[in-house]
Amino acid sequence: MMWPTRSKFEQFLKHVCTAATLVAIGAAAVSAQSTGDVRGTVTDTRTKAPVMGARVYIASPQRAALTDSKGRYVLRGLPNGSYVVTTTSLGYAPDSSSVTLSGGAIAAHDIVLKEGSLLLSSMVVSATRTPTEANKVASTVNVLTSAQVRQSPARESQDMLREIPAVELPRTSSMVGGTAQIVSIRGVDEGRTAVLFDGIPVNDAWGEWIDWGRMPKSMIDHVEVLEGGTSSIYGNGAMGGVISFFSRPVAPGSARIQLDAGNRDARHGYVEIGVPLFRGLTASFSGDYQEHGGYTLIDSTVRGVVANSTFGVRGPVDIASSVIQRNAYGRLSYEPSAKLSAFVTGHLFGDSRNLGTPLTFANRDQRNVDLGFNYGALASGQLAVRAWDGRQIENQRSSAIRSAALRNFEDSSLTAEIPSHDWGASAQWTRTRLPVLQSFSVGADFRHYQGDFNEVDFNTSCPGANCGTIVRTVTSGGDQNLSGAFVQAIAAPVAPVTLELSARVDQWSNNNGHSNDAAAGPTIYPNQSKTSFSPRFGAVYQVVSTFALRGAVYKAFRAPNLAELYRKQISATQITAPNPNLKPETALGREVGFDFQPTSWLQAKGTYYVADYNDFNSPQTVTGAARPDACGTIATCRQRLNVGKSRSEGIEGYVAVRPVQQLFLSGGVSYDDARVQSGISATLPSDQKPHINRVPSPRQTLRGTYSSSLLGELTVMWRHEGQTTTLGGLALKPFTVVDLNYQREIIRGVRGFLSIENIGDVLYEVNKGGAGSTANPYIISVGLPRTFRAGIEAFRF
Repeated sequence: MMWPTRSKFEQFLKHVCTAATLVAIGAAAVSAQSTGDVRGTVTDTRTKAPVMGARVYIASPQRAALTDSKGRYVLRGLPNGSYVVTTTSLGYAPDSSSVTLSGGAIAAHDIVLKEGSLLLSSMVVSATRTPTEANKVASTVNVLTSAQVRQSPARESQDMLREIPAVELPRTSSMVGGTAQIVSIRGVDEGRTAVLFDGIPVNDAWGEWIDWGRMPKSMIDHVEVLEGGTSSIYGNGAMGGVISFFSRPVAPGSARIQLDAGNRDARHGYVEIGVPLFRGLTASFSGDYQEHGGYTLIDSTVRGVVANSTFGVRGPVDIASSVIQRNAYGRLSYEPSAKLSAFVTGHLFGDSRNLGTPLTFANRDQRNVDLGFNYGALASGQLAVRAWDGRQIENQRSSAIRSAALRNFEDSSLTAEIPSHDWGASAQWTRTRLPVLQSFSVGADFRHYQGDFNEVDFNTSCPGANCGTIVRTVTSGGDQNLSGAFVQAIAAPVAPVTLELSARVDQWSNNNGHSNDAAAGPTIYPNQSKTSFSPRFGAVYQVVSTFALRGAVYKAFRAPNLAELYRKQISATQITAPNPNLKPETALGREVGFDFQPTSWLQAKGTYYVADYNDFNSPQTVTGAARPDACGTIATCRQRLNVGKSRSEGIEGYVAVRPVQQLFLSGGVSYDDARVQSGISATLPSDQKPHINRVPSPRQTLRGTYSSSLLGELTVMWRHEGQTTTLGGLALKPFTVVDLNYQREIIRGVRGFLSIENIGDVLYEVNKGGAGSTANPYIISVGLPRTFRAGIEAFRF
């Protein structure tokens, strides 16, 4: 798929906005005859003061709004009928109340909030796949509310997650790394945490990588992070947990535009519009475009021998990274009543970036179609169906540096094209308010992967007669089908106790595995099929009104992905052969926690957890009879084997304080002691076992937000990350940074903002390579330098 040039893309967005505006004007008169708005204010029950930043929403048809500095909100374009309006805000208990619209009128609906949780005020769906108050679930769950997303200094969606210490991310922002990113929770390592956007899987079909740019921050309404294995309801990939992003609903008649710019020539624009068509039928359009803001990743400040290690500096091949990301969304929604809704969404996404040297690049182009259907009400039974179809083409080029000490020349070492196809569907039926049971759900889903890795290797013995010639071409890939069914019940047998029980059976098959090495010829691998059972049990005990205990035990799994099963990697001295016989990885976890809120202005929660991970697959050197035929005569033969075992044990703590209404302070800490349990001496003490690479510990955050209807909102965030290692085990030093965001409503519907990341311009390590010798010095990549953005946002919700 070829993307239009920047100028053509901008022209496309302009044409979409112009056409949508004209359609909106023409359709407004028709829509007004059959729809109405709900308007009102949200106030504090004790002080009677307006509550700014409260989220007011209706689940179906989807409508959501944040209250302004005077507590005002509006929910537009609702068909006649009765609705449940839910309101949440930090420091308040969720409020649900009914409102009725008739005759296309405007319904006045004022909301009064009572004091409640400072940390878990939201209604969450990720923890149980049923709307539930966050402080009443047995799982460890963290939420970035709509207000916190808006106040975050982060430029893009991945960096927002750094506010939650339990989420383990690479130190570098995804804006300057490769298109394929990783994420981990509780030391489970990459590819073992499910990431969803509006309930649709985001992890890609080939290697379960994530391109965070598919979910631009400007579209995000809120984020839910569910920690611990949740395969019992989400199936494959949820060994570490689930990260769910939710887009902001676009109501008919609403519009929004955001423009911002920053240092290093960073530019960003976002536009969305909802166009009412006829009797519950709405078209919405949104586009997001950003470019530049990159920097030279290789450190230039260290040279010579430091602590017995030789450090290198950047050379002539090191240039500033760069990125262009573009998203175009179109959605057609049919929402004639509170019990029926359906939608179809089309999404075009492109990500093109230079990776820090002239010859290295990565590019992703993706096309998606998503479908959804909801019928019924939770109290009497609701059916939800989702389906998706996504095709992606990724292109990469890697290079080899001729002189590691000088970094003065580079040569192309590999080019790759990775086409993949991901489609599937899910269905879930849920009913609440049953005798004894608070809710009961059954569901099933199916997902199909298909992908190939088409690789061309070049000779890098340069300079020389064969420099740049093609050494080898390899194509490898296959298909994978995953299907599963689950059941879940939430019961309250006695008043202070809530029980959560869920279980799921999964089956997957690996088919059409193949590799075609131009030197060795084609190979066909046998099909395989396996199953897994994933139970989970959790409980919440409300000891007193101010103190609750919770706990859970679970079993989770992850099937090997296509890249692990089938990719064949070859160099002059080493080969990694495919292994279609890989077994699933499994996890057995348990956790206990508490929630304590002695007063309305102070709350704390904490969790202790331990999880044992078994049968992790990792590349191993194989010799003798174990050496597969695919290795041929190449000296070193490696193959992925299910030999890895590890244990992750840790604690998390969170506290929130609101000394005065305008000031909200919160902090979090996570200490994750993730250690290898296999391939080491059986007599080695637990505290001497090697740590899992790339699991930072400890991690801490502090956040302070001051909100004033007169002065605006100021958020300051302090983040610290302890020592961690690279994938190869080299130590990276701890670091601390401070970020800031200030925003203020200039006039109603127009907001200005300023964000600064890494205010102190702290130089910190994000990666390290090399041997630490004079001929092959350490090359250190550094993190995001001081980065500021300023912009303006105009909106009509």
